[in-house]
Amino acid sequence: MNTTKFEASQTEGHLYEELGHVLGEFSEGERRQVMQRMIRQLRFKHWRNERLSWIKDSWNTAKPVKLWVCIATGALAPVVFFCVFICVSLWVE
Repeated sequence: MNTTKFEASQTEGHLYEELGHVLGEFSEGERRQVMQRMIRQLRFKHWRNERLSWIKDSWNTAKPVKLWVCIATGALAPVVFFCVFICVSLWVE
């Protein structure tokens, strides 16, 4: 989905206008709180996207074999851990 800079700036301008109309409905104190909450949400979204970008990249390039190995490992891990627990508990007795 390619957008030109003109379309992007038009969309951004429309969003700023819409934000201005929404903020105009609040009093000064409420407007400040709304803006602070929005800034916190944007910062958290940016931080989360930075932290999870490598996971998204690795899963976007994953091949079906990798997915099946992950599913099988996740399904078999509890069984293996339970067997190890039983063996260790029998050995301790």
